[in-house]
Amino acid sequence: MILLLAFSSIEEQDKFEALYSKYKNLLFHKALQILHDHMLAEDAVSEAYIRVYRNLEKIEDIDSPRCVAFLVTIVRNTALTILNRNRSAMLEEMDEMLPDDVNIEETVLSRLSQNQIVEYIGRLDEELRNIFLMKYAYDLPSREIAEQMGTSENNINVRLHRARKKLVEILREEGYVRV
Repeated sequence: MILLLAFSSIEEQDKFEALYSKYKNLLFHKALQILHDHMLAEDAVSEAYIRVYRNLEKIEDIDSPRCVAFLVTIVRNTALTILNRNRSAMLEEMDEMLPDDVNIEETVLSRLSQNQIVEYIGRLDEELRNIFLMKYAYDLPSREIAEQMGTSENNINVRLHRARKKLVEILREEGYVRV
């Protein structure tokens, strides 16, 4: 990692270099656990160390558990920021994968019996099925589902998208939707 940072003293520079060499692998693995992508994890570590530089005065002892917790918190927050930034792009990409002319609700309501609808929804993974039913059977807003599930509204929207996509696949397999 090459940084063009202006340190105010040699001690500050030595402290930063020691932090980097001692914790770079730990921070990389923490970022990788969140992002599941080596390049994004490297980006997260780089951004995290820039944040560490900006807050270097808050670190007194680089060997203390408090320091490790501080660094892990920074890289975790940085990785989550990157994940959220990329999530929007991912959702747009996933939407492009579904055919424009497929309207699940219209297809389901016009061509399937209630028993068939229940059967096809039953093929979804339990988590996707529960979220799908909360949204469409109980007409709950994504925000409320997120609160009940203990996750973010964005995460619920991603799961709903996956559920709809899976239902399209099931309907396609059953001959109700043409490619």
